[in-house]
Amino acid sequence: MRARTTASLMAATAMAAGTLAAAGPASGVEERNEDTAGSVSVQREIPSGTVSKAKVQSRGQKVHSANIGYYKNIYPECKPHASTMEKVIWNLGKVTRSSARVKTIKVRYYNERELHVGSAYVHDGNHRQRWLKANGWYISKGSHWRTYKINKTVKFSKNKPLDFKLMVQIAGANEPTWCHPMSELYFYLKPNR
Repeated sequence: MRARTTASLMAATAMAAGTLAAAGPASGVEERNEDTAGSVSVQREIPSGTVSKAKVQSRGQKVHSANIGYYKNIYPECKPHASTMEKVIWNLGKVTRSSARVKTIKVRYYNERELHVGSAYVHDGNHRQRWLKANGWYISKGSHWRTYKINKTVKFSKNKPLDFKLMVQIAGANEPTWCHPMSELYFYLKPNR
């Protein structure tokens, strides 16, 4: 059974080029069925940032984001499969109006080529770094899940959400660099006030 809360999509201006539009379902709270967005196609323009809302409560919860990433197949210079799409599942402890206990963040990578993940960050509402995984790694094409253990209480700042930022780049295929840019993907989390 799935219980959702409405979330707004916000396009971050982090992408170097491309048009932004919504992809996949709105984010929400989910109790079960973690791979619900697995059938969403990346064959469209998708945003590089999304906002999810967490319920203010003492007990734990899981909050799912919308799908974000980039799709460059629209350019004739780009070879097929120049796209990547990610989503996260926030595993949270106690959430108040001023902070959230972030236990883990589970990322679903879906890429049509090999993907290089640079660094991963968690920032508070004032955009101060609270967690970092600095070394990069490669992920083969296809759908893969990776869990990051955070175990930190991260503060919101007035009306500003905290965020999880991923640096990603798909492998080039003898094509212009705008077909496989280094992109920043932002997953924002704020309390449902």
